[in-house]
Amino acid sequence: MFAARRDALFALARQRALGAVVVFGHGSALGAGTASHGALRFLSGWDSRESPSLLVIAPDRTHLLVGSPFMLPLARQLRRDLVIHDVRPDGWGAVLATLLPPGEGMGTIGFAEMPLRIHDAMVGVRPGRDPSLDLELSRLRLVKDEVQLRRHRAAAALCDELFAALGKELSNRRPAWQIQLDLETQARRNGAEYCRTWLTIAPEADYCRYWREETERIPEPGDQVLLGVALTLDGHWGHGIRMGSIGPQKPEHAALAAQVEAMLVAGMAALRPGLPLAGVEAAMEARLRDGALLAAHPDMVRFRGGHGLGFSYEEPLLTEAFRQHFDRGAPPATDHGIELAGGMLFELHPNIFLPGLGGAALGEMVLVTPEGPECLLRFPRACAVWP
Repeated sequence: MFAARRDALFALARQRALGAVVVFGHGSALGAGTASHGALRFLSGWDSRESPSLLVIAPDRTHLLVGSPFMLPLARQLRRDLVIHDVRPDGWGAVLATLLPPGEGMGTIGFAEMPLRIHDAMVGVRPGRDPSLDLELSRLRLVKDEVQLRRHRAAAALCDELFAALGKELSNRRPAWQIQLDLETQARRNGAEYCRTWLTIAPEADYCRYWREETERIPEPGDQVLLGVALTLDGHWGHGIRMGSIGPQKPEHAALAAQVEAMLVAGMAALRPGLPLAGVEAAMEARLRDGALLAAHPDMVRFRGGHGLGFSYEEPLLTEAFRQHFDRGAPPATDHGIELAGGMLFELHPNIFLPGLGGAALGEMVLVTPEGPECLLRFPRACAVWP
């Protein structure tokens, strides 16, 4: 599986007269904060956890330069298909010079995330300018195969388990950060190697609250509750968002929930093979404008309404079709002319937060199939009411 992916990428490199491909990747400890880890995992299955690694795809063998001595035993145990090199990042340049075919250039992947000290240590040993192959690799990752989809379905099932456990956790009336800790521990105990949640509990939900300093509130009657789950299983991301209230839901909160549900349905309807990728964001935005909330609340706060899922939390190319609304300076969405195809996997999570009024968010893992969109999460989307 990994060898076939490397072969496909190397064939693209040869079309550009490149003799090798060099892939930089962080470990999974950065979670959603790294894109390079997804590329490294897709091509090798390797996770260097809290340290960086370098993969060198050469004509004869594929080499893995392990950046931490503490990861070396695991690399030797798990990645016997690779030639393992025990060398720190400041020595990568010297080793790389011995692995590259003489007189031929190399293509790079993930170098945009490479720390400057590592990059500087490689200067002088690389033959000429190094063209990026990030785009070529991103296109190879657009459609998931059956092996990947099985793992994503299993990751979705873990998300469902956490949503199902939330009610009991809320009933214990403990601070939100303690609820998060229990849920994340449950995910890890049941197979996830990484799990990060956000849990907003407030009379008026305001934004995604991740960290202990902002999640001290103890649930009380009248509170809104929004839970976001993002986890990985064998490197494959699972993700979802559900919401509800402590006690009866307020009418204004029900109206917000209905709005995001309508946006989600509109986005899913646009997820069909042959349709333009850009149509998904456009459909959700049109539904928001139809609801008149956007015009009535210019101070509305939102984060990205969707993104691709895969070995990266924000799978490249697919994610760029959804603007990051939370960042006022974010670039506009672009779909790179991509048409939707069966096997593409998305997280759609329309969301709205109105200062002083409340918020709503729903997140679904949605697979594009020839028959239409398929939701991988099974936990009900309807707003829960907890005692």
